[in-house]
Amino acid sequence: MVSIEIAPDDLELLTKFVLRLGGYAEGLFDYHDFGFPKTALKNQITRVTEELRRMQQSIRGSPLSLRPPGLPEDAMWEEADELWNYGQTLRFAAGATMITQRYESRMTTENLRRSMIAKVLHHCQAGLLDDLIDTGRYTFIEAKDLYHHCLASMIDPGFDINTFRKELALSLNQEQLGMFDLMTNITAAFNRLFLESPNGQDLFYELQRVDDRLILGQALTMFQKHPTMDLSKLKRIAAGLSAPDADLKWHERISQALSGATYYNLIDMCFLSEPVSPRELQGTVNAWFYYDLVITRLNHFVGVHKDLRSGIANLALVAMRENELVNMPSLQGYNPNLTMRDYEEHSERTAEFSRRALSHATKELGDTSLFYPFITIMVPVVMMAEWIGNRDNMIHSYLRAISPSIRDAVRDHTVDVATVAARVAARTA
Repeated sequence: MVSIEIAPDDLELLTKFVLRLGGYAEGLFDYHDFGFPKTALKNQITRVTEELRRMQQSIRGSPLSLRPPGLPEDAMWEEADELWNYGQTLRFAAGATMITQRYESRMTTENLRRSMIAKVLHHCQAGLLDDLIDTGRYTFIEAKDLYHHCLASMIDPGFDINTFRKELALSLNQEQLGMFDLMTNITAAFNRLFLESPNGQDLFYELQRVDDRLILGQALTMFQKHPTMDLSKLKRIAAGLSAPDADLKWHERISQALSGATYYNLIDMCFLSEPVSPRELQGTVNAWFYYDLVITRLNHFVGVHKDLRSGIANLALVAMRENELVNMPSLQGYNPNLTMRDYEEHSERTAEFSRRALSHATKELGDTSLFYPFITIMVPVVMMAEWIGNRDNMIHSYLRAISPSIRDAVRDHTVDVATVAARVAARTA
């Protein structure tokens, strides 16, 4: 096997994000009753950071750098590059590394490392594509083709780098060709990791299915912005997307298709030492449908006004102002006049989806390590991090809404909390 590695400065930034986000999450236990001790969450964060540190210390050869050329060293939390929001993408990738806690005991040390690298690479590719589509000039078909070319190539058994480069050069806007080499390198590196994984071939069609969902969902976002804005067309298409419950509205159905968290679970499964059972696979898809939905709603919730300034009616704004927006040809001069009640209702609905995610996870997959309560807390912390320090009240409001379902899951579907606490103490001693 050829070693695939990420540059030390990228790993260092991932580690800083995990530590900062984990530290903030620990502090939430002073304000909210989640039904389990903060040491359990701290232990999960410690294991993630320890693995990232080991990855830094074991680098050999020429690692792949994800940092865009010319990006300032202090660019951490928000935009510093007009083509790609590297800081935000690495923050979300830090959240993806936390998912591996569910699977680490079932992987070899080497496959644990390779799985975490694969998830970071995939998320960076998805983040790049998202930002390039948002800032570029693409039609629906062009956006769909660019997404398909990149994501399908990442798991293509017959991947050829020269063929990939030729089509990518034709697909990108001219002013975005500065990202050409990085996108090519990410694709080639992920493809090699995937093809050498123990279960990758067995999970190929499930990965392809989730990819196709993401490709369609992202391409449809072209109808949310100038000059291709057409929310009535988006509504007609999105209303036909599948969902596990009939009460999901059209903008909720497409919201689920815009997050990759289900895919990151599948990447971890590719690197397990044993085959994945159909029961575990289906339970994971069921639970993470709703986690994906929560992730997108929170991401758009935080970005409502920033997206509006960029001419984008994001799905949180659509959820709060559908009747006003659905027949508007553009957003020029539009002021939604959002109220606190609008925010509260959006938050309450999102909390209900979080409850469904946690319920599916604990009932269908089991949980003896408090992983799902941990991840249910970390999702809003990661996605709402831009509000840390300036809109903490909004974060606390959401945590108050989801804490009852977390307590229920801890009480009904995990091992005794005292047993978990004793295990945590033993592992950290």
